[in-house]
Amino acid sequence: MSENMEKFRHMDGSEAVLEGEHYRIVLQHGSPEEGGINGCRIEDIIEALQEKLLDFQGRDLSCEENATALYHLDLAREALLLRRRRREAQGVLGTRDKHRSQTLEVSRN
Repeated sequence: MSENMEKFRHMDGSEAVLEGEHYRIVLQHGSPEEGGINGCRIEDIIEALQEKLLDFQGRDLSCEENATALYHLDLAREALLLRRRRREAQGVLGTRDKHRSQTLEVSRN
């Protein structure tokens, strides 16, 4: 996957656009406080996918696989919320500064 990551690097000043054969997604570029809202957030995309799958689940397209996908999308949304809270708590929200992710430490007795 690393050889394909270069096309997703938009922090260098290039546009934050993901395109495929049948889609075009404009992502937020830079801090909304500095440049205003100029695209969607990853969280917005996850929410749209969740809404579509929930629509399927409410009709005759309901299935275990959709439920599993919804579960994982919810985990992704929660992980991004945790990232935001940590960045805010560490005073780096809205900047390009890195934040510290907390890892679980296991003590051995």
